[in-house]
Amino acid sequence: MSGTDRKSGRQGPWRLAPYAGAAAAVATGAALRLVYHGVIEWKGDEKWSFFHAQAMAASGVWPPIGMPSSIGPPNPGLSLWVFTGLMKLFHARTPPELAGAVQLMNVAALAAFAVFVFAAIPRARREPWLWALGLWAVNPVTVILERKIWPPSTLPLPMVGFIVAWWFRRNPFAAFVWGLLGALMTQVHMGVAFLAFAFVAWTLVHDRRAFPWLPWLIGSALGALPAIPWMLDILGHGSHAHTRLTAPSASFYMRWFAQFFGYSAQYTLGKREFATYLAGPRLGHAPTYVMGALQVVLVVVALVVLVRGVRAALGTPVRLGALLFGDSPETTLIAASFFGYGGFLTLITFVGAASERHYMIVIFPIMALWAAMTVFWADRGAKRPRARQILAALCVLQAAMTFGLLSYIHQKGVIAGEFGASWQAQQAGATPVGPPPRFKRD
Repeated sequence: MSGTDRKSGRQGPWRLAPYAGAAAAVATGAALRLVYHGVIEWKGDEKWSFFHAQAMAASGVWPPIGMPSSIGPPNPGLSLWVFTGLMKLFHARTPPELAGAVQLMNVAALAAFAVFVFAAIPRARREPWLWALGLWAVNPVTVILERKIWPPSTLPLPMVGFIVAWWFRRNPFAAFVWGLLGALMTQVHMGVAFLAFAFVAWTLVHDRRAFPWLPWLIGSALGALPAIPWMLDILGHGSHAHTRLTAPSASFYMRWFAQFFGYSAQYTLGKREFATYLAGPRLGHAPTYVMGALQVVLVVVALVVLVRGVRAALGTPVRLGALLFGDSPETTLIAASFFGYGGFLTLITFVGAASERHYMIVIFPIMALWAAMTVFWADRGAKRPRARQILAALCVLQAAMTFGLLSYIHQKGVIAGEFGASWQAQQAGATPVGPPPRFKRD
């Protein structure tokens, strides 16, 4: 049966299914990002960003540097300016209001990604992109990290623009925007420099005439202009990276393989809290273990994908060039992120730097695309409804896990793991927040 009814010549109603699915994904992602207004992280980094942005908005002083980094030089000023801009644009006066502005940006990122998929991706290659939208929208880690007052949490929307510009990179204006966004995003989080470099390198390997380099270079140079005060400040004060040789960490790759197959909520809660969360929700004082059952099903689905993938791989000849650099726009995006960006983030662990999970915020849509394409690839030779059933299960189960996670944090308030005590819980406990700090070199 084709997309048109054989007898009547009219288009079947199933043709609307991709649009309905995309709308449902964006709506669900929006709900998960916006629900529980006061359930946001409120630790040192979030307080630093909020109070410094508040002081900047009140004083009109544009500090050249942003939040201190863990390896030496502080972040560029743009990593702070973005919050002051959001504060003014949305008239945000409290931490939940500023976090809400970030959350709305990330809802807009989901919507922009959906528009890009329908407008730019050929219909024959569109389905994995739509499933990627669904996985990105509901994953527990993506939702938690996209609700924060944290510089990397502002990157999903410009990253969608980065992907769009890269996709149309043969157009001079798109190449200009690609370079511009890469330079600006690097000033929000310095690790993005590795991603921008990886995209250029992998694109050139894939096709040496892939884009007009002069517009890209002009965009990169223009985007770097806001960093001049930061560079002058660094040169004036002298800042040295704290390096020491250490054993490398493969955490980037472990997270890559696990995150979008549902094993991720424990990052937010820690081991002890995660076990308590899996026992919920509670009816009175009695545990129901619904969350635990959902987690078990997610693990089973992930194992099914793994087994099917291994079977498919055993019968597939490996082309090293295609594996390392990709043989299509989608696989080039994935290879640049996996081998390029992931390789750089793994290399820096040799000198004592950490490859943190939040460094991956910028590539969440690409990681989700890889997960969707992996499920379809493992299902080749079989009927596609099986792959769709697996992906639908992953989306529904993770949406339920994410809502359960947010509900648990809302009820518990103080989390022993990474999340800590929510802003709402700290206000209920009358935790003092202190006055806005002055600008200084931290």
